[in-house]
Amino acid sequence: MRQRVAWGALTAVAGTAAAVVVALPLGAAGDDRQDGEPGVSASSPAPGALGTPGAGGPGTAPLPTGRTGTGGDPLTADEERRAEQLALAGDRSLRTESEGVRGRAGVPQLVSTDLADSSVSAGDDRIAEVYFYDYATDTLVLKSVDLVDNEVVDTVESTGSQPPPAAAEAEAAADLLVDSPVGAGLRQDYEAATGEELTGARQLQVQGMTYTARPGDSGGLERCGEHRCVRLFTRVEDGPWIDTRDYVIDLSERKVHHA
Repeated sequence: MRQRVAWGALTAVAGTAAAVVVALPLGAAGDDRQDGEPGVSASSPAPGALGTPGAGGPGTAPLPTGRTGTGGDPLTADEERRAEQLALAGDRSLRTESEGVRGRAGVPQLVSTDLADSSVSAGDDRIAEVYFYDYATDTLVLKSVDLVDNEVVDTVESTGSQPPPAAAEAEAAADLLVDSPVGAGLRQDYEAATGEELTGARQLQVQGMTYTARPGDSGGLERCGEHRCVRLFTRVEDGPWIDTRDYVIDLSERKVHHA
């Protein structure tokens, strides 16, 4: 059964970029893993690729009508896709004015989709909770979707709420770190481990955790929590972990900070 999203700030031990073996809770960023390993390729499909149910035209797609769970069973893949499409279908502002982690306009970042706690306890109800993050406004948007009646029954928007990042967000953060002058140590350690140049996150296995400002943080870190910030755990493919815990990536401003 899928684990519920665990919210809260990560307090991690700072380190330097060096090839080390580190112990960390796999799956801490949600269900973003592939073949039992954390990896950027396991991200959920971007909302922009889901399509919006409608009367034809670009971006439209029929609602999936496949497998459906019962009671407190985890959402099926078909239910997840249907919930995500319905969540966007009736919210024109979210579909057109939001921004994703890569800066693409009109594509809110899909963070997670899961069965609501109320459905787990209610029996026959199938209410899905779909979380999007709008980087244009640093707003977390929760859509509660009734999968029996195929309608959105509640919308809650909040600021300062930071669930664990989706794999797509961890990948974007890793790309920022790789491209940053601050990421020189990561690039050097990767080349030492593989003999190859590190040019992007796709060459790594990456896991992300949210970072929230701590007392005394400055230089931009004090805005983490208001901004969406992550700390990364990176690994050479089938190789050693490279310690990048000393860096915090502000995805809202697309900046890398040395913590």
